[in-house]
Amino acid sequence: MNLLNLRYLTVFVLLLALLPTQRAEQGSPASEKDGTLAVLVTWGDDYNTPATDVYVEAHGFVRKHNSEKSFVLQRATAGRYEGSLPPGVYDVFVSEGTSEPRCRRIRIRESLPSTWTLKLEIDEVYTQK
Repeated sequence: MNLLNLRYLTVFVLLLALLPTQRAEQGSPASEKDGTLAVLVTWGDDYNTPATDVYVEAHGFVRKHNSEKSFVLQRATAGRYEGSLPPGVYDVFVSEGTSEPRCRRIRIRESLPSTWTLKLEIDEVYTQK
């Protein structure tokens, strides 16, 4: 009978030792799914013409990588720049040679889309002679 009790006790202790490890892996930020970010950019004219040749970058601390990362969004269609980003808070920079640079802080949530719509404004520094 003592041998049977010792076996049960050994199995119980082994299960207790493995239990915290499994919980930590399940709650790991590395298992989070990416969200998406779309930045819709127009020239700011009367016709809201989609802007081309725009540079869009998202920079922030990514828990999944435990470090700061930058992601350059790619043009999907004229005026629409998209990227897949891990969940987190990002500073999103938009730059075009003749327009004022823009920045906005955006939260990306797991598996959800986020959108920022903006109109570019002419940069007076660029237009001065």
